[in-house]
Amino acid sequence: MAILYLLPALGWGLMPIIANLTKAKPINQLLGTSTTALLLGIIFTVIVQSTYDWLSFAAAFLSGCFWSVGQYLQFNSFQLLPVSEAMPISNGTQLIGTTFIAAIFFKEWTNLTMIMIGMTGILLIILGIRLTSYIEEQGKKQSNTIKRKAITLLLLSSAALTIYVTLPQALLVSGAVVLFPQSIGMWFSSLCLTIIKREEFAWSEVVKNLGTGVAWSIANLSLFFAMPIIGVAKSFTFSQMAVLISIYAGIFILKVRKTKKELCMISAGAAVITLGIFLIGSIK
Repeated sequence: MAILYLLPALGWGLMPIIANLTKAKPINQLLGTSTTALLLGIIFTVIVQSTYDWLSFAAAFLSGCFWSVGQYLQFNSFQLLPVSEAMPISNGTQLIGTTFIAAIFFKEWTNLTMIMIGMTGILLIILGIRLTSYIEEQGKKQSNTIKRKAITLLLLSSAALTIYVTLPQALLVSGAVVLFPQSIGMWFSSLCLTIIKREEFAWSEVVKNLGTGVAWSIANLSLFFAMPIIGVAKSFTFSQMAVLISIYAGIFILKVRKTKKELCMISAGAAVITLGIFLIGSIK
């Protein structure tokens, strides 16, 4: 069962790395990812033979639409910042939104001890993300405008992705029921965005990103199966270990240059993030 909780981290940690390696434009990364998600959603539904009512179908469909908007903005941020710098910001802001929604609206934190442990965990994760985002001063001023634009994209992305994660749970829609209509919403809204950005469309780039969709689908399916078992706050918090994979894979696979001090700060931040994740994971 423990592997189920870690699969979202593995899938989402590798997804931006795979997408980045394709060198494709964000719209083609999005359409490739959602096309694989739709194909796997169809296969899964044929095997499981889920039944739907209009509310569960609509909730999952809308969840997929929010995912497309959020993921498109995130892919765009990777054009401005390295994955190893963008993902800590993205994961951290998603974590804040999702955990507070789970605690306040889903009542997953029911006493003062849980609240204190949870808040400590969140603060540690925020501190860790700040450490992993550390950049030495040289060349920093020249990149401030670009970084502000990237952070704006990431904040908007995180707002949409937070709704994508919590909407099905808010309406008590289970993992098995979510996958197919959600993948339809993803693909449909991705297609609409592709029509808007049709001058950037390239079928060859879409095909290259089918593998990105496999990584995403593994993460998504395992997350929605984990949520009813361990709750939104805990399952999503475990999934944020993806940031550790994205950081180190982004540095070593994508060959992002870091100074010795930056690597030390990143390692310290990774340790603090892990501690915060396990603190929140201990609740329940």
